[in-house]
Amino acid sequence: MVAGADDIRVAVLEDYLLDHALHSLGVPSTLLIFPGEGHDLAENPWHGKIKVREELKWLEKYAEKAGQ
Repeated sequence: MVAGADDIRVAVLEDYLLDHALHSLGVPSTLLIFPGEGHDLAENPWHGKIKVREELKWLEKYAEKAGQ
């Protein structure tokens, strides 16, 4: 999951709660919170690149397992 610390659409607390719930259920997940970013991660181009990189790593790891 990816969130902006200054997101006015989705409070960062909701991201923490979802992350905690997923971990409690045994769902593999990682929470990335980017400081100074809103909902669209438009402030720093590197944040978007990091987001995509981490999503691809997750897909490579878990999509392969789902297809077995």
